[in-house]
Amino acid sequence: MRNMTTQFFVSGRCGKTKKGILISLMIFCWGLCLANSEQQGTGDKISKPKENYNADSTWKWGGLVNINFSQVAIGEYWAAGGLSSYSLTSLLRLYASHKKGKLSFDNNFDLGYGIIKQGEINTLSSQQWLKSDDRFELNSKLGYQIKDKKTSITGLLNFKSQIAPGFNPTDPSIRTSNFLAPGYLVFGGGIDTKPNKYISVFIAPISSGKLTIVNDQGLADFGAFGVTPGSKYRLEFGGFLKIIYKRENISENKDSPLYDISFQSNLDLFSNYLNSPQNIDINWGMAIGLRVNKYISVTITTNLIYDDDVNFLIEDLDASGNVVSSYLAPRTQLKEVMGVGFAYHF
Repeated sequence: MRNMTTQFFVSGRCGKTKKGILISLMIFCWGLCLANSEQQGTGDKISKPKENYNADSTWKWGGLVNINFSQVAIGEYWAAGGLSSYSLTSLLRLYASHKKGKLSFDNNFDLGYGIIKQGEINTLSSQQWLKSDDRFELNSKLGYQIKDKKTSITGLLNFKSQIAPGFNPTDPSIRTSNFLAPGYLVFGGGIDTKPNKYISVFIAPISSGKLTIVNDQGLADFGAFGVTPGSKYRLEFGGFLKIIYKRENISENKDSPLYDISFQSNLDLFSNYLNSPQNIDINWGMAIGLRVNKYISVTITTNLIYDDDVNFLIEDLDASGNVVSSYLAPRTQLKEVMGVGFAYHF
């Protein structure tokens, strides 16, 4: 039975997969080089991000609102070709943390959404708005410190989904995703260690679960996102690893070109011990931010995903562009978003 998620077409063999991995690795390495080069020259003193708290409170909280807009207008006569467009992307990032004695409670919430409209300039106003970005993620960790200040026994809850339906780009009448379709809930208990103030590593080798939710009967009936056809849920058990690397204000020197650059990498790995444990689910997100001034910023974010339960229709073409074979298979997924616009930290 055909999986609705296979409505996205991939032609050729593995060129796009290799290119996506290469782009993510280049951004990751660039961020690390920026961080390490500045750290060698200034030691371990890094200016901290703005935090909201008072001396009597055990809570710290803050956030970021980012809105980017772009517009392209191409007249009737333009030899290079192209399409006029409007696009809008937005990001809301919140965090709240509590620490009292050996007990800690950390929460992070990200909500990102983007839309785009493109077409001929004289018909642009009548074109349909399409979704270009959609991200909903919540992370919570409850930990109890053991031995030293760097290691805790920790329970983790991670939830990912989206807030609006997604459609096949070649046939907008076909819905390929929806709110809570899919939704991913990862939970478990393990060890959380922070070797320094930039890195956090959570590992749960034998005590993690992953719940896949497909709360759209049309998609569930086709067995989308790995659920049994007709079922809206799939439960997996296995091992989970989460690594976070984060640097705010890479340089402590306000005169340095690196002072207003931030970098963050989040890597999630999950192995389902009950079915093909060697096929590890990967979710790797990265973000680089440059603050131009108090309210203007440049941001680049990437997201690389590999999930063995999400299949695509792969078509191999001959030299003439004819389909010679087709099959269903998982593929590496890559998304990149770059924007310049308004940003407010609180």
